Amino acid sequence: MEFKINHITNFLRRGIIIPACVFAAALLIFLIMGITAESAAPVLILGGIFILCAAAEVIFVLLYLLERIFGTKVIINDDHVRINMLLRRKTLRFDEIADTKYTHYECTRDNTERKQRSDSLLYKYAAADKKVRMRSRLIFYLDSGRAFSLNDDATNYKRKQKQWMTNPGIDPDEDVSLYQAYQCYLHACRQFYNSH
Repeated sequence: MEFKINHITNFLRRGIIIPACVFAAALLIFLIMGITAESAAPVLILGGIFILCAAAEVIFVLLYLLERIFGTKVIINDDHVRINMLLRRKTLRFDEIADTKYTHYECTRDNTERKQRSDSLLYKYAAADKKVRMRSRLIFYLDSGRAFSLNDDATNYKRKQKQWMTNPGIDPDEDVSLYQAYQCYLHACRQFYNSH
């Protein structure tokens, strides 16, 4: 079975932020040292840093947009899981997967995981101001000690979770593609181990 999910790679998000920070730091050093535009060598160095950072920024923004457009495919076969991302292909055999875990987490508008860090009023006020949406996460724990994580949008989860109290037959995750892939994986894994 094949499932298309909206996975967000942290590497691409960091690739958008880091070049802008590098250029801002270089500009700050340039200003602190009091170098004027009349000094040719420092201006050329700052111009080179700006060009490199701008090129990196454009590349990472394009890769991020392509990842959002094309998505990630999770393919469940009889004896392995194949994950096709924009920049990476991964095959996980059932016998090398030690455990799996499916969870939910709240995500802010800038796609960072929302964590409850403090009971202070200032934090609660700042956290309440951000729009929060639900995402789901599937973690494959491998025998080698490493973990491989996938995430996906869980847009209707909160609404269906509220309906679950009045209608226990409803599954809040039934519309989430990552959850469907997880259920398919569990079924295929059970069949794999029963046949071996």
